[in-house]
Amino acid sequence: MRPLLLVALLSLVVAPAAVAAPAGASAPATQTDTTLSGTVSYLNGSAVADATVIVGSGDRLGNATEDELREIATDPPDDVVTATTNASGGYNVTVPGEIDAEVVVAVSEDGASRPRNYVAGEMDLTVRTTERLTFEPGEITAEPGERVRVPFTLNNTGDQAVEGLSLSLTLPNGWNHVSATSETGTYHQSNRTFTWDSVPPGESVEAEFRIFVGLDAINDSARTYELAVFADSRTHPIGAPAAELTVRYPTERTDAEIPGFGPTSAIAAIAALAGAAALARRD
Repeated sequence: MRPLLLVALLSLVVAPAAVAAPAGASAPATQTDTTLSGTVSYLNGSAVADATVIVGSGDRLGNATEDELREIATDPPDDVVTATTNASGGYNVTVPGEIDAEVVVAVSEDGASRPRNYVAGEMDLTVRTTERLTFEPGEITAEPGERVRVPFTLNNTGDQAVEGLSLSLTLPNGWNHVSATSETGTYHQSNRTFTWDSVPPGESVEAEFRIFVGLDAINDSARTYELAVFADSRTHPIGAPAAELTVRYPTERTDAEIPGFGPTSAIAAIAALAGAAALARRD
């Protein structure tokens, strides 16, 4: 019985020690600080002074709006780290190890950069201006098989040049591009896209697509198509509402739209008939 009692006592002493210090256990990894530096500029290369560079998690910064980024820059929460650019657009930030550094973004009064994946070292960021500009399409009416012009106008109402502007128009099946014109833009036949290198502040650009409306665009009644428009710029967000084109048969036009009808033409026709009747009576 004594050997069994000795084994039992030894198991009570050794077992807690084995639980407290399991073999092969390692200490938790030590979090280390990292650094990031670079410049913040506009697309044309000019420096963005007093911009705020923010480093944080993807959940915090990945889909944040510009207004939300500005709020973070003004009152940074504990889970981000920020730095302010100098007069030359330069910045330098130390990121503590406890910060979940996944995304870096810059925000200023003029706009914000696109979120970038955080990589310690050097990173230059480009701010896109916030003022939204819009290509305004004209309203068009056409008949099946007709060639019509679809015009567009954009006014640069901001105080910075629009760089790398582009515009394209997508047509339904059975419709075709015929030609395109613009006094200031370049039309690329390969992808049917207009481009402009730079549009200075206060300037306007105009472009016009001439298109062929499909013969089967309508069946029994008029139909309004919303032609998809794509527009972009390297410096500004560009709005591009759909171009509305109403297709109808000639018989669906109002009397005022058909040559020879309408109030003026009707009066002239009545007068002509009255004159003819008077001549007939004299004869």
